[in-house]
Amino acid sequence: MKKIIFKLLALLILVIFSNCDNSKTIDYKYIENPNPLACDYECGDLYKEAVFSFENDIINTYDPKFKNPAKSYSSFINYRLRGTMKVKDVASEHSLKIAKALKKDNSIWTTSNGLTVINKSHPLVDCIANNIKDKDIKATFNSLLATNSLKPSLILPLLSNSSRYIQADGSLKSYVALELFYSQLLDVELKDLKNPNPQPEPAKPSVNGFNTNKTPKPAVPAKS
Repeated sequence: MKKIIFKLLALLILVIFSNCDNSKTIDYKYIENPNPLACDYECGDLYKEAVFSFENDIINTYDPKFKNPAKSYSSFINYRLRGTMKVKDVASEHSLKIAKALKKDNSIWTTSNGLTVINKSHPLVDCIANNIKDKDIKATFNSLLATNSLKPSLILPLLSNSSRYIQADGSLKSYVALELFYSQLLDVELKDLKNPNPQPEPAKPSVNGFNTNKTPKPAVPAKS
């Protein structure tokens, strides 16, 4: 019996290690950044890298001149809401490598109606739901989660009206990055990326505070 338990434990450790150890394929750029999630996970460094790499991508895409995170999140959310956001036009090679690493963990993802979305039963989603800062967004998020209705088509309108909060809320940033960006990047190939090597400077952390009076209005995407 002890041998069986030992073998199962060894297998579990091997699975966790294989899913989270990506040091040979990913050059971690944001290791010194604050953790956007309030919970600790075996793959915590990978999740953090995913969030800040995504943020850097949208800044380089939507506001490369002034590098305003709030404006970049606003633009991303509004393009995503209108269905005109093309992940191949936004993602960098670095984010693509992260997506491939995230794809290895099947527990994070689930397929619904042919679309890959974040698994709402994953502890990561509970962590996000329990630690959203704004009480109104938190209440709506948890209500949708409790009724199995947490899907992009319902959460995007809420985020569109509250995009100024995202850049200051690590939980919301994590949800937006995973659900609205990486879920669409999992099966993309490097050759398909429009700008695989954008400006190399990592985005500055934007988890701590913001000034709502200086937050730009949500950008309205041009008609395609």
